[in-house]
Amino acid sequence: MSMTQNVVGLHRGSVDEDIKTFIGKFQSQHTRKSYERSIRNFFMWYRNKDIEQLTIEDIKIRNTDMVRYQTYLKEHEVDYANVTVNNYIEAVQSLYEFFEINEYPVKSKHLKIDILSNDSEHAGALYLHEAEQMAELVLEDRKQGQEKSAFIRMAYTTSFRKSTLQGLKWTDIKPNISSSYYEVSVVGKGGKKHVVPISTDLYNELLKIKTFKYYQKYEDGRIFHLTDKTIRLMLESLKKQLGILPERNVVFHSFRNVAAGFGTLEEAKKHLNHSNISTTETYYRHINEDLSNSISLRIEDKIDNSILEQLTKDELIRILMNQDYGVVSQIKRDAQDVVNNKEGEVNN
Repeated sequence: MSMTQNVVGLHRGSVDEDIKTFIGKFQSQHTRKSYERSIRNFFMWYRNKDIEQLTIEDIKIRNTDMVRYQTYLKEHEVDYANVTVNNYIEAVQSLYEFFEINEYPVKSKHLKIDILSNDSEHAGALYLHEAEQMAELVLEDRKQGQEKSAFIRMAYTTSFRKSTLQGLKWTDIKPNISSSYYEVSVVGKGGKKHVVPISTDLYNELLKIKTFKYYQKYEDGRIFHLTDKTIRLMLESLKKQLGILPERNVVFHSFRNVAAGFGTLEEAKKHLNHSNISTTETYYRHINEDLSNSISLRIEDKIDNSILEQLTKDELIRILMNQDYGVVSQIKRDAQDVVNNKEGEVNN
């Protein structure tokens, strides 16, 4: 009798029943769903099978298979964060420990691979005025200057990932029939549709790309044709021009995080297309972290309101414009409301 036949005799249920037993042992519904999704995705990649179709032969695995799977996830077009890749792999590793305990012909140590570094704060902070300067400076490039500038503007305005921007097509942008802006539709992580509006001005900047002679050779419908190498060299050059130090760790993903400095946490979550607000909070806190404004310092900071009366109009405006971008945006909206109310009173 073969080893496989002996093992089969040890199991009352099928492989998929045991997998579902493993998933069901977790109390958290969120954990159960997350593990099931991770395990299903793995076996679809590994054996091109749903878990309901798996046999004992299908679950045999080598260490090199897990290394290949990790590489597959790292290079995936969805652009998974390292922490996400680690979570997907951890679910599979945990399942194989369960398999081994239940005397399947596998060794869980074969799935042990180096975990990826936690990159939740890997992308250093980049601020709006710096991103805007970059878009202006790169216009001077003789080769693809307009395309590079529009690419940067789209990056910090929409917060789309680099791979998403590279795959963006003209057909993904439609005018909003009731307003003077355009809607960009993409498919984000988890297959979720994500729609972000852009201004008419930005759309017109995109259209300018079509006017260049080199662009006429492209017939794939894509807006941008910048390679990873071109983007990397472009960003390195711009950082040098702006004097951005290496220790700030500004990478292309930093453009995506510019928006985290605007609006509320909920608004940032929607804009960044995060499923979990705790993910948004990591970026939001990282971008907005300023210990000089901490409660422990402000509670001791007793300054009379009359100090504002000692400033000129220009001094007040200068102070306001130096505040956090989200604060400035809110002040401008409030100011617009005041102006609108004044005009309404005059008209009445």
